[in-house]
Amino acid sequence: MTVKMKKKITEEGLIIPLSVLKRAGLEGDVDIVTRGHTIIVKPESFTEKVRGIIKGTPLSEKDLEELYHVYKGD
Repeated sequence: MTVKMKKKITEEGLIIPLSVLKRAGLEGDVDIVTRGHTIIVKPESFTEKVRGIIKGTPLSEKDLEELYHVYKGD
């Protein structure tokens, strides 16, 4: 999905409209990562990160979340 917006950066920063975030599936808490001249906004939740990728898996979202925390050592 490509969304083009012309916005000016102000003293407050750059405001991304909620409608754009919702279209990208970013309705919860997010992590913001910068790489060079690129800003990446991604879901903080592991469940949100893998939404749509793992269709057909025999594991539930709860099982996947648990496996993720085991993997991370939490």
